[in-house]
Amino acid sequence: MLAIILHFEVIASLNRWGAGKRLSRRGRSHHHHRPTLLLVMFALLLAHVAEIWLFGLAYWGLLSAADLGVIEGYEALNFLDCVYFSATTYTTVGWGDLYAVGPIRFLAGTEALVGFMLITWSASFVYLIMARTWGDEEPRL
Repeated sequence: MLAIILHFEVIASLNRWGAGKRLSRRGRSHHHHRPTLLLVMFALLLAHVAEIWLFGLAYWGLLSAADLGVIEGYEALNFLDCVYFSATTYTTVGWGDLYAVGPIRFLAGTEALVGFMLITWSASFVYLIMARTWGDEEPRL
């Protein structure tokens, strides 16, 4: 839930900040909008990284405090391994070198769904901004 709320707040803040308004097409080339577009992309990237670390912290806490399963694949699992597992799960890459066993699998499955939803939400937001700025221009090959 925290990841969804964080992502909502980032997108809402970018929208309130006026990413769309600052990127209106009126009389400007898309080159003029690069700083704002880059800011949007970096803000969304930071949001995704923060969400991955939140899930990594959740894995670390649950594995340390409760008997809810294990993450198999390494002899000694540390916090950064939990963040790595979170990143591969969130992005739905799932390399397979680390895998959840036991009840913690349900958190991993939920993270994959949430990650997919938030990544597509970011892509949709960026698409709307790009459509506003580059919508009238002819595509160049």
